[in-house]
Amino acid sequence: MEELLREVLERIRPSEEENERLRRAMEKVRNILEGLKEELGFVDVVFAGSAARDTHLRGSSDVDVFILFPKDVEPGRFEEVIKKLREVMGGELLYAQHPYLRTRVDGVDVEIVPAYKIEPGERILSATDRTPLHNEYVKRKLRPEQRDQVRLLKAFMKGIGVYGAEIKVEGFSGYLCELLVIHYGSFLDVLRAASEWRWGEYIDIEGKGKVRERRPLVVVDPVDPHRNVAHSVSRESMGKFIVAAREFLKSPSLKFFFPRRPLLSPAEIKNIMDERRSRIVGVFLKYPEEAAPDNVWGQLKKLGRRLRKKMEQKDNFVIQHGVWTDEKNLVAVLLEVGGRYTARIHLREGPPVTDRENSERFLEKHRDDPYGPFIIDGRLYAFYFVEEKSLLVELFESMEEIAREESVGGELGEVIKEGFDVVEGRGILRYAKHEGFRSFLSDFLVRKFPWEY
Repeated sequence: MEELLREVLERIRPSEEENERLRRAMEKVRNILEGLKEELGFVDVVFAGSAARDTHLRGSSDVDVFILFPKDVEPGRFEEVIKKLREVMGGELLYAQHPYLRTRVDGVDVEIVPAYKIEPGERILSATDRTPLHNEYVKRKLRPEQRDQVRLLKAFMKGIGVYGAEIKVEGFSGYLCELLVIHYGSFLDVLRAASEWRWGEYIDIEGKGKVRERRPLVVVDPVDPHRNVAHSVSRESMGKFIVAAREFLKSPSLKFFFPRRPLLSPAEIKNIMDERRSRIVGVFLKYPEEAAPDNVWGQLKKLGRRLRKKMEQKDNFVIQHGVWTDEKNLVAVLLEVGGRYTARIHLREGPPVTDRENSERFLEKHRDDPYGPFIIDGRLYAFYFVEEKSLLVELFESMEEIAREESVGGELGEVIKEGFDVVEGRGILRYAKHEGFRSFLSDFLVRKFPWEY
């Protein structure tokens, strides 16, 4: 085990050259910002994130910089400051809760974020205010020898596909990884603990937690006792981490850190489709122009759930569904559909006979039915006939219903109204020229754990 972890660290620990480039870029950014501090009205410059805390992985040495303002500064001032910084440093003006600048300095990606300067225990004015406090807490609590333990945990989570708090992943943030190592002590100790986790696991490092939400995992933020750092972690991501922890402790392997997911060829995809004897259908849309990926992923996941429900309401047995976007040009939803009923007659469930009002309404509606209504186990039922339609027609109709209902919303909801492409089976392969989509399709068809290939 020790030899394996040493080998992993040799591959994931940033090189001295990379760290030196990072230090030079940080010093250059600091000098620029310090020179503008008085003119722009901020009171402090804080370098945060994994690079500042020396827990970053090789090849991911980007820099997060927070410029802190007095609490009496109006939020509208932030945009003026970021626009001024853009004039000086170049880059791209982006928006989250506040505007921020994404630029590049000497080959290093840099994000400059405005926030208010607050002290521990004070009420935050914006979500970004906590990050400098996170930075101070981790620097104070994380021992130097634990930095590599954080790197191991991040690489492990990245390898199994649960690293990242963004909506696309719904997994573990870098800050959460740091807190888990602080709490449990080491990478292996985190795995040992996680292998025994239960739904609703509650971790409170400082013993001052006031989190009341019910989530698969609750990790109280040491700098804000009302906040759950693990709020983004889905049951799927937590479950995958629990299983991976158990499997790794039982049989350690580099595959957990560096998986080799296969990219299926078009011929292999065709063979799998033929072998399964299911029907795979897809909806393809253009990516909304200038939309933030986090927003689109949230809307896309909602579309996937809505479309699945619509198809199931049309008596389709949906085995699985998946969503994907390249965050630039293309959006896709795939559904795998099993065997359908061959009968035109179907069963409609009614209310219990003890529900007088709804029972009478149900009986009146079905009074002239040729084959019912009737009672099963104290509940009314009736038969109804369905018109047989092709799967693609039903998919198209489902998308039109979603467009009319405006149930997805946001930028993607507008794109749905503009039009979409519905495709079945091998017709999907024309989109497989896009390597990113083919990778998604490969994972959709072969859903093995990443470490099992």
